[in-house]
Amino acid sequence: MTTSEGFLEVGEYKIHYATWGKRGRKIVILHSMGMDAYSMEKMCESLADRYQILALTILAHGDTTVPSKTVTLPEHAELMRECYLKLDYSPCVLIGHSIGGRMSMILAAEHPDEVKGLILVDIAPPDPVSRPWSQQAPESMRNEADAKAYLKQRYPGFSPEYLENRLRHGFVKQPDGSLQPKPTGSPTMTSYYTDLWPYVERIRVAAKLILGSESPLVTPEKRERMVKLIPGLEVVAVKGASHMVPQDRPADFEREVRVFLQKLRW
Repeated sequence: MTTSEGFLEVGEYKIHYATWGKRGRKIVILHSMGMDAYSMEKMCESLADRYQILALTILAHGDTTVPSKTVTLPEHAELMRECYLKLDYSPCVLIGHSIGGRMSMILAAEHPDEVKGLILVDIAPPDPVSRPWSQQAPESMRNEADAKAYLKQRYPGFSPEYLENRLRHGFVKQPDGSLQPKPTGSPTMTSYYTDLWPYVERIRVAAKLILGSESPLVTPEKRERMVKLIPGLEVVAVKGASHMVPQDRPADFEREVRVFLQKLRW
């Protein structure tokens, strides 16, 4: 169960958040494309007895505003920073998955006094090329069975609890029983046009990169470059996981997070 959830007004945007735990060190989570603040819900519930956890829903996802104009990745990262500062979640450990990891690279480099540790989930700096928008979902599902079938097709590696998580948090039930998917991204979000290597070069906090063994996203070349640039970077691969590591193998992912948190001096 979440401790609380709500919204923050940041500029022209309304940003959704959820929190777990009322005592201990602080953790901030930035999720991947297609997800929301509940993307690591199982782990958050498990860690809530020892840590205070804030998960933010990034722009154009879930119940957070879909921007009408282009938002650059550094701008997006700063919006997330404003949120965790407003809620007094600094200093913190940042856990960033995919696009959330890209924002976390920027924040760890730009604000080292606020970030005491960094966990990047299956992500490296992208090649700065134009990519077509590919996150469309059907406008409506006739019923829960259709929604579940869609989720299984889109996320074939998801554990049963995360299929249920997406059914619970990713749709709005309509009066006729149909389910309308919540936003899962927008072409106004940019991620591939920012050269993140200059940020990675400045990361000096304790850091861990958790990969999915079945994910091709982080190439061996990029992995080696990150290891050279980030002092002491620990790299692990979760067996059997795709890019969606926290949702495919939640127990293994949580174990790797716990190991990092227990080693960290903060």
